[in-house]
Amino acid sequence: MIFLNIIVLLSAYWLYFFRENYICELLISFLPYFWAFFFCFFIWWLIIFWKRIFSHGDMSKLYLSAFFLIFFWIVSFLFIHELNSFYHRDYLNKEELDGWLKVMYSNIFKWNYDFEWIEGKILQEDPDVVMFVEYSDEHEEWLKDFVSENFQYWDKTNWSRIYWWSVVYSKYPITNFYKDFQQDWTWRYGYFKVEKEWIPYYFYLVHTSSPVSLGDYTKRNQQLITLKKDFFQLHESERAGDSKIIMVWDFNVSPWSVFYKRFASALENKMRNITRTPNILFTWNLSEMLSIHKDFNFPSWFKNNIKKIPILRSHIDQLFASSSVKVWNFKKIHLNWSDHDGFVFEIE
Repeated sequence: MIFLNIIVLLSAYWLYFFRENYICELLISFLPYFWAFFFCFFIWWLIIFWKRIFSHGDMSKLYLSAFFLIFFWIVSFLFIHELNSFYHRDYLNKEELDGWLKVMYSNIFKWNYDFEWIEGKILQEDPDVVMFVEYSDEHEEWLKDFVSENFQYWDKTNWSRIYWWSVVYSKYPITNFYKDFQQDWTWRYGYFKVEKEWIPYYFYLVHTSSPVSLGDYTKRNQQLITLKKDFFQLHESERAGDSKIIMVWDFNVSPWSVFYKRFASALENKMRNITRTPNILFTWNLSEMLSIHKDFNFPSWFKNNIKKIPILRSHIDQLFASSSVKVWNFKKIHLNWSDHDGFVFEIE
C-alpha cells in the first residue's frame, strides 16, 4: 500500500512538472480526471489519519499518514488550481445582439458518411457561416447540391495529399487569404474574410496535427508557432486595429498544456478564449474516437462497448475572439458519427 502511494505521488510530480514530455502532454489532456483521482487518495488518507489520532497506536504510522495526507492535499490543490485558472472568466454578451452573424463549427470526422444527418443539423441551426474540419472528397460530392441550394459562397483549404480539408460555407462573400501564402505541413489553418453589410469578419479555421505519434506531436507544436507568427507578422498589418477576428479550431491540445498556454499568452492582448466560459466544456470523446477510427484495429466487441463508457473526454476545441467581437448565444452541438462536439454562436 505504501509503495503504491509513493508511485502515485511520483507520477503526480512527473505529470505536473514535466509537461513538455510527450506522454505527459497526452495525460495532462485529462487533468480533471487526475484531480478526482488524487482527491480520492487525499480523502482516503484523511480518514486513516483521523482514525489513527484516536487509536493511540504506533506514532510512526500517524506521522506516515500525515505525510501522505499533506502531499495528496498539495497535489489536489495544484490540479484544482489548474482547472480553476482556466474556467473562471465570462466573455459572453449578456444582451441580445443586433446585426449578428450566426456561425456553426465542428470537426465532422473524415469518415462520417451520415450526410443526411449533417444536412439536417445545418438546416436546424440555420447558420450564416458553416466551418468544418476533416472535410473529405465524399463530403464534397454528397453535399454539393445541398450547399449550392443554401449557401451562395463556399471555399476550402487543402493541406496536402495526405490530409483532409477545412471548408467554409457562407451566405455572404468570402475572401480566402490562405491562397496568398505557401502551403505545407507547417500551415494547418485557413484564413478567411466574410463580409456582411460591409462589415469584415476575419476567421481563422485551425486544425493542427493530432499528436497520435511523437512526430505528429512535434508537428502540432510547430504549427502553433507558425500560426502565432503569421497572426502578428503576416496578417496584422492587413487589418484595422479594432478588426473583428474569430479563431475556431480543433486545437488538438488541451488548456492545461504548456503549448496551449504559450500560444494563448502570446495572444492575450489581442484575443480571448470564449470557451473558458461554459464550465467543463469537454468537446472530444476518446471512447468515440477509438470506436469509429479505422486506424485503430480493435475487435468488434470492443468497438461496440467502448462507446458506452462516458468518461475520458477532453477540451481540445476552442473559440477565440478579439475584444471587438461580441459573442452571444453560444452552445455546444454534436454531429452524429463524430468524436468531437462543435459550437454554434452568434457574433456582432
